[in-house]
Amino acid sequence: MRHATLHSIETSRAVPPRGHWRILIGSLVAAGATLSAFPRSAAAETTLGVDLAYNDTMREGTPETGAGIDLYVGPRMDLAILTLTTELMAGYHDFGGDFNPSVYRLLAGGRLGIGAVIRPNVFAHLGVGHLRYDDLLNLERDGRTNLAGDIGVGLDFTLLPVVDIGIQASYNAIAGNSTYDPFEWWQGGVHVTFILDNDRS
Repeated sequence: MRHATLHSIETSRAVPPRGHWRILIGSLVAAGATLSAFPRSAAAETTLGVDLAYNDTMREGTPETGAGIDLYVGPRMDLAILTLTTELMAGYHDFGGDFNPSVYRLLAGGRLGIGAVIRPNVFAHLGVGHLRYDDLLNLERDGRTNLAGDIGVGLDFTLLPVVDIGIQASYNAIAGNSTYDPFEWWQGGVHVTFILDNDRS
């Protein structure tokens, strides 16, 4: 009979990829610097949207795929062909496999885009995440909470003056510690953004 926990799988890698977190935090600093550079006269509108995602974990030898949803809200500032959106995002992501991991997260960050009707963009968020999983040794659900974040790219299309649709792909993680390695996954999917109190029309 197999006895294991997610801890035994996570600690099986020789070198945790801690460099990803330096990249993530650097991206958020850059986003904050860009936000401060926008003049106060830039036009602002409120966005509200939803991401639907396909997930695939990054742990070798234990492929676990699943799906997830993220809801986000925040103001978008427009300046010529550049847009900067600051976002508050909450999400739930579920995975298959022996341990049935589930992720709950609350993040804040930004999205920088270029263009009008077709808008490529980059984004990054940082916050807190909670990982739940099956402890096969004790036959119960276990969990841990730590720093969480994502960094990725997207492509948006203005379908109507008040609706954008798009696709995105991102690297996502919940940080580890001296006992656990990070829980990491790739995520790709589609999103719909509604523009409130806008002046496009």
